Amino acid sequence: MTATRDGRTAISRARHSVPDNVRRPMPPCLSVVTKVAAANSPDAPASQAVPPALSVRAENVLKILVTELTGEQPPRGRWTPSDLLLERLTYRNLLTARNCGPRTTAEIVKWAEARGTILRPPFHAGTSLSTMWQHTIAKFSAGEISRTEVAEALEYSTRRRNTRIPVELQKILLQLIGPANG
Repeated sequence: MTATRDGRTAISRARHSVPDNVRRPMPPCLSVVTKVAAANSPDAPASQAVPPALSVRAENVLKILVTELTGEQPPRGRWTPSDLLLERLTYRNLLTARNCGPRTTAEIVKWAEARGTILRPPFHAGTSLSTMWQHTIAKFSAGEISRTEVAEALEYSTRRRNTRIPVELQKILLQLIGPANG
């Protein structure tokens, strides 16, 4: 064994380097994902479409949520979530779930869409409070806002424990909850 300048041996360097002409076999989990992606491509026939398989992390997040939302106790190991969970699952549940980051959330949303359920994010998702308020004020001025969106904005603000509400938003609240003739 000969040592190189950085102290590694020729054997360890040879073990870590792979010639360019050698193809490594694809791991089984990636081949399943590739098959699902190919079956769901626009070129694939509709009869061949396969709902995307959930990763272990996504399954674990849904196992935690199914217990909270339905009281069901999922089995150990691989598991397919029930339709009842899909009925009760909301985007907000995913935002507050433990171990559910942006990638896992996106994966679960895509999986739910493949099963016919659409999980919509709140209109303020991923924005700062000031941006959310500006957006809310602009939508109200254009007459395109619902009470639900205003309530969501207030809930988001209180969850962030913000004590400063812009005057324009206060005027919107007065118009929404004030007397009709006053």
